[in-house]
Amino acid sequence: GLVALMLLVGWWFVLGQQIGNAEDQLADVQATNAELESQIAELQRFAELEAEVQAKRQALKTVFASDVDWPAILTEIAMVVPGEVWLTNLTASAGQTEGAAPVGTETAEVRIANRQPFGRIQFQGHSLSMPGIARWMLRLESVKEFFAVYLNSAAETEGEGPAAGVLTFDNTLELSNKAASGRFQRGVR
Repeated sequence: GLVALMLLVGWWFVLGQQIGNAEDQLADVQATNAELESQIAELQRFAELEAEVQAKRQALKTVFASDVDWPAILTEIAMVVPGEVWLTNLTASAGQTEGAAPVGTETAEVRIANRQPFGRIQFQGHSLSMPGIARWMLRLESVKEFFAVYLNSAAETEGEGPAAGVLTFDNTLELSNKAASGRFQRGVR
């Protein structure tokens, strides 16, 4: 009986050491887990920042999807204005605002272009001659960003004085997709 009791006490002692070792290992693993969780929490803000950056990139891409390269377009217009023509007004719509304020060519019964325009620019101006208006329209037609040029109206100014004989005109051109700026469409660095 004494031997059995000694074996039980020895076994209890061995089990106590195994339990103690297992508790030490558990404490070490829990400490490691706590450290890793704190590192994960610290790095989580970078994941949130990355998600915010991606959301902002997508917002920029959406906003600029209908952006027109206005500096290039206005430069092209300035380059083709004949000397006997001067512009008095310019109204434009493009991208998401296209069609918001319809111009005469949108409601015309006869369309000279079947393509969907990226935008439109309507001009009012004056010319010293009808050939000046024709030159203006031909030069507009030569610009790659424009694909349809319409003359809405042209009339000679009546009366006396320096304005007599000056033609007042109104025309519209349609912008092709080449007028798009393309900013933020290929990604942001």
